[in-house]
Amino acid sequence: MRTPNFLVALSTGLLVATLISCDQQTPPPEEIDDPVAVEADPVEEPTYDPSEGLHRLAPEMLTMIQDTLGIVMYEAVMEPGDSVGWHEHPVHTVYVLQGGTLAVYFEGMERQVLELPTGLALIQPALGDAAVNIGDTPVRLLTHDLYSLAPER
Repeated sequence: MRTPNFLVALSTGLLVATLISCDQQTPPPEEIDDPVAVEADPVEEPTYDPSEGLHRLAPEMLTMIQDTLGIVMYEAVMEPGDSVGWHEHPVHTVYVLQGGTLAVYFEGMERQVLELPTGLALIQPALGDAAVNIGDTPVRLLTHDLYSLAPER
């Protein structure tokens, strides 16, 4: 099964953004006069608000599977025309149980129309989004929100 080009571009963009954000501008060791005095800039982790998680904002669309060990696992079903307002995820996985077409709004980006094929699996960084099912079929997603990997607020 081929991964749609937009998903490759989105995943590549997220990977590049992650790599760029981790770039430390520390001079090579031979240019440091006093290595003890040099401190690396702290890496800023994306923040999110656990109270803004989808499992709390749209429980009517979810079947909660597990909520232990800092991992919230749920199945979300979006019928055609259903929408989910802005919500936030920590690092999370998504597995598409039943594919379809979603319009997704990510912070700082224009609307993205995603054709999600059944069987697609994604690992995503912490992010916020909103979505609308603009297709003709329900979309079923299995999600793991990994709060145990998230930075403390």
